[in-house]
Amino acid sequence: MSLIQMSISAAVMIFVITAIRAISINRLPKKTFLALWGLVLVRLLVPFTWPSPFSVYSLAKYSGAGQIGGVPIANVLPVIPVTAAPDAVQNTAAVVGLTPGGWIWGIGLVFCTLYFAIAYIRCRFEFMTSQLVENEFTDRWLAEHKCRRSIAIRQTSGITAPLTYGIFRPVILMPAETDWTDSKKLQYVLAHEYVHIRRFDGATKILLTAALCIHWFNPLVWIMYTLANRDLELSCDERVVRMFGETMKSAYALTLIDMEEKKSGLTPLCNHFSKNAIEERIEAIMKIKKTTVCSMIIACAVV
Repeated sequence: MSLIQMSISAAVMIFVITAIRAISINRLPKKTFLALWGLVLVRLLVPFTWPSPFSVYSLAKYSGAGQIGGVPIANVLPVIPVTAAPDAVQNTAAVVGLTPGGWIWGIGLVFCTLYFAIAYIRCRFEFMTSQLVENEFTDRWLAEHKCRRSIAIRQTSGITAPLTYGIFRPVILMPAETDWTDSKKLQYVLAHEYVHIRRFDGATKILLTAALCIHWFNPLVWIMYTLANRDLELSCDERVVRMFGETMKSAYALTLIDMEEKKSGLTPLCNHFSKNAIEERIEAIMKIKKTTVCSMIIACAVV
C-alpha cells in the first residue's frame, strides 16, 4: 500500500471517527475514542493491511453509497494481504523517490520534524533548570502512588501550569509558585498527571507526532492530531473523576479553570493539565456518568 493510499484510507477513518465523536463524545467512555485513534495510527504508520469482510469500505461497496467518481471506494483503496507486505513497503518507498512529489513530501517531512524537535529540545533545556521538590506532601503522595518507573516531582519558574514529560523516567513539572499547602487541589492535579504516566501518553504523543510529520500534506491528519490530544486529556479527566467520585466534579472543574487561566505556551510531546479546549473538557467533566453495560457494548461495537 502506497503512502497516498495509506493517507486516503486513514482520511476516511478520521472523517467517520470525527462524526462519531461529535455525536457521542459525552455518551460513550472516553477510552473508546483513544482506541479509535489508535486504529487510525496503525493505518497511517503500517504500510500493509489484513483483509476483513467487516469494514467501512465493505459497507460502502454493498450499499453503493461510497463512490469516488463512480468507482467504489473499496476498489480505489484495495485491501492488500499481509503476504504482500514487502511489495507494499517498496511501493511506499517509491512514493518518496527522486520525483518532484517525493522531494516536496521530503521537504515537508523535514520541516515538520524540525519544528517539533526544536520546540521539544528548547523545552527540555528549560526543564533542566527545574528543582526537585521534597516536602511532606510530595513524599507521602509518591509513597501512595507506586509505579515501576521512577517518578520525580520538580518545579520551575519557566511554566505557569503543570505538565508531564518523559517516558522511562517521567517527571511531573509544577510551577514555581505552586501552593504546596493546598492538598485538595494538588491531589486532583497530580492524579491527572499520574494517569498520563500510567497510560504512557508521552509515547502516544510521539506516535501522533510521527504520523503528522509523515502525512503532513493531509489536512484530516492535522484534525486527528488535535482531537486525539484532546481525547487524551478527556480520558484522564474521566479517570480522575472515577478515582475521587462524581461528587467532586465541580471542584475538579474549578481546578481546571484555574489552571487554564495560567496556561503555558507551546510544549509539544508533553502532557498538559490544561492544554486543550477548556469548554469541551469542563462540559465533559460535568456530564460524566456511571458507565453502563449498554454504553460498553456500543463502544465495543463501534471500535
